[in-house]
Amino acid sequence: MAEDLMDKVFSFFSGEGLTDEKQNMLKGIAKELSQSKYAKFFRVRTEEADPSLLSFLFSVYKTIYPVKMFMRDEKKVAHLRYLIVDTCLDGSIKEIANRLETASLDAKAKTMSGEQLVTAIQADLNLLTTQFDVNHINNVNHRYELASALHQFVGYNFPGFFKKFDSHFADGSFIIEPKFPAVKTILIIDQIGEFLTATQALKPEEDWKGLLALLKTVEGQDIVNPDQFTTMIKTLREIHTSKILELICQYTLRNPVWQWKHTVFRETIGEAWLESKKNEAQGYINKINNAKKNTQINALTKEIFESTDLSRIENYSIQLGDTFRRKNLEGYLYAEGLNYMKAFMDDYVEKEIKELCDILLIRGQWTNNTMSREMSEALHKLFDAPQNVADFDTVLSEDGADGSRLRAGMLRIDRDPTQARLINAILSKVNNEAVEMINESVQALIVVGKHLKVLIEDVQKKHPELLINWREVNLVSKDPLSQRMVVCFKKINYFVQLMHLCTQ
Repeated sequence: MAEDLMDKVFSFFSGEGLTDEKQNMLKGIAKELSQSKYAKFFRVRTEEADPSLLSFLFSVYKTIYPVKMFMRDEKKVAHLRYLIVDTCLDGSIKEIANRLETASLDAKAKTMSGEQLVTAIQADLNLLTTQFDVNHINNVNHRYELASALHQFVGYNFPGFFKKFDSHFADGSFIIEPKFPAVKTILIIDQIGEFLTATQALKPEEDWKGLLALLKTVEGQDIVNPDQFTTMIKTLREIHTSKILELICQYTLRNPVWQWKHTVFRETIGEAWLESKKNEAQGYINKINNAKKNTQINALTKEIFESTDLSRIENYSIQLGDTFRRKNLEGYLYAEGLNYMKAFMDDYVEKEIKELCDILLIRGQWTNNTMSREMSEALHKLFDAPQNVADFDTVLSEDGADGSRLRAGMLRIDRDPTQARLINAILSKVNNEAVEMINESVQALIVVGKHLKVLIEDVQKKHPELLINWREVNLVSKDPLSQRMVVCFKKINYFVQLMHLCTQ
């Protein structure tokens, strides 16, 4: 068995067993190799890579080594990306982008109202989107692709390649040029293929000097000689065009159709830059809107609540929700609104609204039973809300079904990032339940408020039509019912507005 296998191997390399067609193709390849400008790179008879090939590759490595070191510095690469975009922007686009910078917007915020500033930001965003058009985006992307092609090229593992011939080869050591021996090409086929892939996007007609000028701007000095670099790029393209390395591999492998790995090279940054500017500007708009919303919320809470201590929910709270946000998780989205709802139910619904509506529904003689029934049903939903919220909050305690699962997930998330999906699924469910409770209570309050409005109008009539015994009902109220209903209606109206803000 072993002898048969070795026979096949020797047969493969000697050409035995090849079809006439392949034999002819290989003869053609051998002829091309002998006539190539770079024929010296390969010794056909011994199937060895000549030391001149390795010396050429070493000269390439020596030329690009400073660029390789540059590309390892993330800060320098980030600065390069910035310059690539910046040099593609005309004066008008730069002016718009500068107006959208945070410092510029902060300065405007001192002289403009929030609404005016939002309008100005949106106008500049529209201008930026219009002026930074497809042509600008393509120009940015093309320059970035050139830089990315260079990044891919200098990332080729030259040291690993050279260590195949000299185990003591040191990365970045150029004091003495190593003496490379001839080597059997079969041993470096993979490295040659990888080299062809790494250099496929390098074209002499591209603006390499412009790119090197940007590297110089970042570094503060030339890191490579521009003329030497562009000559190297031209030579690499000639080698690609001549197919000398491809032919060497095909001949060595006795495979006339061998190919190195071609990749689609497509890098984009223009769209990302525009999107980042949009996101930054929208973030500033959100900041303005949130400030306005918080001002409105503060004003409404002062109108609604007499107490300043409104903390009523222990587990579904803003503070505990922030622990999730710090891990880039969803958090408790409606904690503020649900807490206000619980406070309103405790402080006002179960006291003033209940007492007022008991008088109206129990003592009042209604001419429209459907209206009184609607109001009564809405009140029962409101009276159930505090216990529903309490039960909901208990489930989120450390011993509760959802709370224990969330706690376990948070303990594991740092070492097991997949926990994020599970945690977010639970948070999404919990948030849906919270906003559903808020919406149900708001709808019930709207019904109560609508009927109170009708009753306010009715009590003011000379001949009331809805309640026919207003005088008797008034006698059991500590304050005039008309006054209490107006106050209650206003509180409900303010609270509905508050919940709208808290669930946006």
